Amino acid sequence: MIVNAGAGGSTSGGARILAKAMEKSLGQPVVVVSKPGGSGTKGAVLVMKAKPDGYTIGYSYSHNLAFSGQYKRKKKLFTVESFGYLGSITDPRLSIVSLAGRGWTDLAGMVKKLKADGKPVRLVYSGGPGRLIGNAIARDFGIETKIIRVRGGGKSMQRVLGGHVDVVYSGGAHTPYTDAGKTIVVASVDESRNPDYPDAPTFKEMGGKASTTSLQLVYAPKGLPAAAIAKLSAAVTAGSKDAGVQKLFRKNLKMRILNLKGGVLTKYMVKEQQLYTDLIATYDD
Repeated sequence: MIVNAGAGGSTSGGARILAKAMEKSLGQPVVVVSKPGGSGTKGAVLVMKAKPDGYTIGYSYSHNLAFSGQYKRKKKLFTVESFGYLGSITDPRLSIVSLAGRGWTDLAGMVKKLKADGKPVRLVYSGGPGRLIGNAIARDFGIETKIIRVRGGGKSMQRVLGGHVDVVYSGGAHTPYTDAGKTIVVASVDESRNPDYPDAPTFKEMGGKASTTSLQLVYAPKGLPAAAIAKLSAAVTAGSKDAGVQKLFRKNLKMRILNLKGGVLTKYMVKEQQLYTDLIATYDD
């Protein structure tokens, strides 16, 4: 199982817990190999080029397949059609998160206060379309935005908790701090509000036009035999129900468990790719 993230983070850790759960269904070891780099594309390219025999699979956020392969590339490294899909695990619900007690409760209020103070929005992100969301805040809300990229969601949260930036574009890394009252969700960047943080309006509800989405999923080289797809997909489905997987993603990180597969997941990926193609066309600098 090739993971396009470094060892020690929540993505790699989640992959290892899922791999252990899949072993129970498959009756054989699932070895996790971390291959970070290229904004998540290094591992994806390795999966794409692997022999489609069922012995090489990948674990990734879907935006690494739908977005990263086309962003800032003269030639696309791959498209979502370059892979086969075995099943999704979670819906992380991407959010914009701020330190609590800053004098605002949502993104619109933050922009209003920073404008009044003559200050820019300082946004940090660790990957994916975070830069485009920063550009969307600047364009849609009419405020200067300074965008900083770091490696890893943990480092992003350190910047926010230390008061070095105003907001972070985050998946699940913020949840322990938000649940402890240290940070607040000021906007959902999804099409709908996050049911775990329902008071946070969506980006679009406040007048913005951007949205982003992503799933954590298991994928494979294109051309995998039907029997291998069926066996591996069943293992992913069973793995998503495992107590360890549920504890990490649902209880600790507040990610919704979502097991899409087959044609439904393939259609989702095509739709997500178009969303990011449009986002790039609108907000790339």
